[in-house]
Amino acid sequence: MKKIILGTLLGISLSGLFAFTIMSYEIKKSTGEVDQFQGLYIFVNSKPVKEYEYLGTVKSSAAIGDSQYTGARDRMIKKAKKDYPEADAIIITFSTLGSDKADAIKFK
Repeated sequence: MKKIILGTLLGISLSGLFAFTIMSYEIKKSTGEVDQFQGLYIFVNSKPVKEYEYLGTVKSSAAIGDSQYTGARDRMIKKAKKDYPEADAIIITFSTLGSDKADAIKFK
């Protein structure tokens, strides 16, 4: 009888131990933090680690004489804030052919 009780207690203890293992996030060489501009987190050719919901895509309309990063970024931020006011961040992807785009996202 004692063996059954001892075996049961040992089984429950081991089950509890395996059920509550602690997961730790490992910081990798590619892990970093992004800047925030005009209230949005800006990911450039990268993706967030935290889960998110895709809201939509905005495309950059190239301004004459303004092909610099800052101008393109600011135009996409402005358009994303207008089209998707609930967005927390944008993921910007630049293209050499001028069809830059930004995906508006909301964190879960």
